[in-house]
Amino acid sequence: MSIDSHPSRIESMTFLEKKRSYREMFSLGWPHLITCLWFSLMFFYFGNVHIFYSDIWGHVSYGNWIIEYQSLPQYDPFLQLAEGVRSIDAAWLSQVIFAKVNGALGVRGLSHIFALTVFATHVLFWIAFYLKSGRVGVSTLASFLLVLIASSRIAIIRPEIFGTLCVAILLVIMAWSEKYDSLKKDSLDAKDSEKQAQKTPIALLISLYLGIPLVFLGWANLHGSFVVGLAILGLQFLGRVLEVAWRTRSLVQVCTDKWVRRWLVVTELSVCGALVNPYHIDLFINSLTFPRNPNLKDVLEWEPLEFRDAEGIWFCFAWVLMLFLYRRSREAIRAADVLRVGLLSLAVIIGVRMIGWFSVIFVYAMVPHLTNVIPRLREGDPEKLSFWAKKSPVITSACVLSIWFGFAFSNMATPLFGGTPRDLDKIYSQGTPRKLTEFLKAHPPEGQVWNPQWWGDWLVWDGPPDMKVFMTTNAVHLTPPRVWKDYLGIARAIRGWQSAAEKYDVTTFIVHKEKQEKLDEQVRKLKGFKVVYEDDLGLVVSREPRLIEAAKHKKTQQEDTNSKSENEVSE
Repeated sequence: MSIDSHPSRIESMTFLEKKRSYREMFSLGWPHLITCLWFSLMFFYFGNVHIFYSDIWGHVSYGNWIIEYQSLPQYDPFLQLAEGVRSIDAAWLSQVIFAKVNGALGVRGLSHIFALTVFATHVLFWIAFYLKSGRVGVSTLASFLLVLIASSRIAIIRPEIFGTLCVAILLVIMAWSEKYDSLKKDSLDAKDSEKQAQKTPIALLISLYLGIPLVFLGWANLHGSFVVGLAILGLQFLGRVLEVAWRTRSLVQVCTDKWVRRWLVVTELSVCGALVNPYHIDLFINSLTFPRNPNLKDVLEWEPLEFRDAEGIWFCFAWVLMLFLYRRSREAIRAADVLRVGLLSLAVIIGVRMIGWFSVIFVYAMVPHLTNVIPRLREGDPEKLSFWAKKSPVITSACVLSIWFGFAFSNMATPLFGGTPRDLDKIYSQGTPRKLTEFLKAHPPEGQVWNPQWWGDWLVWDGPPDMKVFMTTNAVHLTPPRVWKDYLGIARAIRGWQSAAEKYDVTTFIVHKEKQEKLDEQVRKLKGFKVVYEDDLGLVVSREPRLIEAAKHKKTQQEDTNSKSENEVSE
C-alpha cells in the first residue's frame, strides 16, 4: 500500500542509488593515481632514451644482410678476422625486425619500437604482480623495485628487449595459474579433483598448453635468453613436485597431482616449441655454452659481480629485503620461488649481465610477501589507512590527465599533434662518432682498420661499404682467442702492440680519445703514420697515401678559409 502511494519517493531513491553506484564505479584512489603517474613517467622516459652507439647497429646490419640474401649467415659477414668460425645467430628474428623498422621509419622508428616494447613489458609485469597481490599499490611498488634493481639494463636497445617481453607474458600466465594452483592441507579425493578441474578456466588451459609453447617458439628465434625462460618454467614444475612431496610424503600423490602433470606437459611442449628454430638443438647448446666463451671474461657486462658497483649494491639490497620479508611475512614461501631466486643469484654473481633477469624473478617472488607485510606495518595508524583508501572522481580526473600528458608530451605523439619530431642529435647517443664516419665515407680506407670494439658495429653500419674493421661488439664470441688477445694488446697499448698491429697489416687506426688515452699518445708517434682526422671524440691515424693527401688538402682548404675570414674582418 505504501509502495503504491509513494511512487515518486521510490523513483528518487533509485536515482540516488544509481548515482552513488556510478560515483563509486568511476572513483579511483591514491594508489591508482600513483600508478598512472608512474607509467606516464616510464612512457616519457623510454621515449627519450638515446640509441647507444654499440651493438644495436650491428643487429640492424645483420638484419639487412639476412633480408638481402634471404638466408642466415654461416660466418660473421662483417668481420674478416673471424672467418671460419661458425656463427649461430640466436637473435636473427629480432635483427630482421630492427632492419625492417629502420628501413620503414628510420632511426626514429628504432627509438619508437624500443619505447613501445619496453613499456608494454613493464605493463605486463605490473599485471603479473597484480594477479599475485590483488593490490594496485603493491603492484606499482613492485614495478618500481624491478626498475630500481635492473636500472643498469633497462635503457639498452638490443634484441634482449624482446626476450624480456616474452618473460613478462610467461609470468602473467604463471601468476594467473597460481590462483588455481594453491596447495591444500588435506589431499583431495577423485571427486573433489574433478570439481577442481572443472573450475579451471578454459582460457587459462589454452594459455598454458598453447600460449606458453608459442611464446617459446617466438622467443627462441628472437633472443638466446629463451634458456632462462625454460629454466624458470622447469623450476615451476620442480617446485610443485617438492611442495606436494613435502605435504603428502607420497610419490603416488606427486605423480597424480594435477598441477605437477600440467607443468610437466607445458615444459615439454615449450621445449618442443623452442626447437622450432633454424639451428634446432645446436641453438640450445650454443645458448648454454655462450657465457663460457673465454673472450667474454674481458667484456665488462660479462664480468663477475663487484659488490662495490651499482649492480652489486642493488643485489645486496634485494637480498636484505628478501630476508626481511621472509622474516615478517605470514605468507607461505614457495619452493619454485626459492629455486629460481637462488639460481639467478648465482648467475648474477658469475656474470653481472644477469642482473636484469634476477630482478624480474626476485620481485615476482616477493610480491605475495609485500602484500602480506605492508598492511601490517600500517596497522597502528588508522589516519593513514583511511587516507590511502580514499576514492574520488577528482582523483580519477587526475589519473586521466596524467595518462594524457604522459602520452601527449612523448616523442612518439609530438608529430601526431603537429609538433616537430625529435632532432636526430637527440636520438643518437653523444658518444656516436657520426662526424668520423662522414670523413671515412668520403675517404674510405682500403687496408685493415683497427678500431675500438664498441665502435665496430657503428663503423659497419655507417662507415664505407666493405671497410675491414678489426672488431665488433657482436663478434667478440666469434673471434679466435689469439685475435681477441691481440686486439686487447693494441687497445691497451701494452708492450709489443706495434708488432701485433703489423701482424695484421693495420694501415689505419681509429682511436677513442677519452677511453684510450695511452693508445692515442702512442699512435701519434708511429713512423709513416699521419693524423688524417681528429675531433673532440675520435682520432684517425693512417699511412695510406690517399688518406694523408686528403687530410692535407682538407687542412689547406681550412687554412684558406680562415685566412679569407681574417681578411674580411680586417677590411
